[in-house]
Amino acid sequence: MRKIKRFKIATRQKEILRKLLRTAEDLKQAGFEDEPALARFIAALAKELDPGTVYEFNQDAHWELDAATLVPKEMFSACAVTLGDKVERFLAQIDNPQRLILANTALYEFLRTAILFVTDLIKEQAAKEECDILDMQLVYAPALGVAAEPKLFREAVRLDKALADKTLPVLLEKLNSAKIDVSLQEGVLTPKATAVFLIPWQKKKKKGKK
Repeated sequence: MRKIKRFKIATRQKEILRKLLRTAEDLKQAGFEDEPALARFIAALAKELDPGTVYEFNQDAHWELDAATLVPKEMFSACAVTLGDKVERFLAQIDNPQRLILANTALYEFLRTAILFVTDLIKEQAAKEECDILDMQLVYAPALGVAAEPKLFREAVRLDKALADKTLPVLLEKLNSAKIDVSLQEGVLTPKATAVFLIPWQKKKKKGKK
């Protein structure tokens, strides 16, 4: 059950603006004259987004992952989500370190929104099969400069690094991640703003049963 999809996300620009204003120590140091200038920058960044995802449901076929307990053994969806490489080229032109921190902070927020969008799709898919989804397990999360990760990443269960390193290429192959131009190069995913994760499923408990 494979889904290959290019999609639009709600960019939540006002919410991101408020977050960046809390993050920024000095707007002028980051090259912004005022708050509207920062808002225009966020809007320009959003125009470069090209979100894509591939995700596939897997049941009782372990994909040769591993025997470690953190990897689901029964039902799960494996997912790769990216914001594309256009935004990466946009960021490559920024030479102001403070501005780059703000840009990467915004990028994390865009990626968070994209992941939640895909998670909602999987939740709907699971409900049709009379299943619930459990919390995601991160296999790969990008490091976007020195920008702070969003809460979604900080609090997520993460596969042990050694296990994740073994699991990641298997998942990318099974997902055919090239369909959204995602590839693994020397242990680093490109485009940079890409995350790979697992969403375990479980059968809904029938009423009256514990």
